[in-house]
Amino acid sequence: MFATFVLKPALFSLLTIAVMNFQSRQVNDRQLPEELTETEMQTILKEQRPRPHVEATIKVSDARLNNALKSAQQSRHEEAAGDVDTYASLIKYADDYTRKLPRSQIKDRDQCLKKIEQAILKNSRTLDAIMRELPYNYRESAQQTVEDLKKIRHRAINDILHGGNIINSSNE
Repeated sequence: MFATFVLKPALFSLLTIAVMNFQSRQVNDRQLPEELTETEMQTILKEQRPRPHVEATIKVSDARLNNALKSAQQSRHEEAAGDVDTYASLIKYADDYTRKLPRSQIKDRDQCLKKIEQAILKNSRTLDAIMRELPYNYRESAQQTVEDLKKIRHRAINDILHGGNIINSSNE
């Protein structure tokens, strides 16, 4: 009987920790990048509502991009390329998160798409500067990342305009 009182709470605690650890990397089937630090993950995951969640994701992605620029300028090219990939993964995460919002949250969805589009536009010069600093062997993958971000931006603009295909993109 004593073992039941002691073991049940301990087993329940272990299961709770395991489930929370799994959920800490995932938000409604959307996977956060593995490269994030615990602090970065907590910054994003503490926000439960769509707009603050996307804003926190953009804030973390901006910090990664600034770190990539510093790394590229200091000739730490591998670190810079990794931070550019993490930046792009965070933007893709924010885009996926926003697009999977239910129809009842269309206003939040549009505002989040606008924030994502503005973040990509704002950081386009920084990305260009990083591209110029990277040697050719790192530049190819980073160039593909930039193209993917442009597609996300174009799709966001089109969706903000409620399906108006203002910008033709090959990623329809």
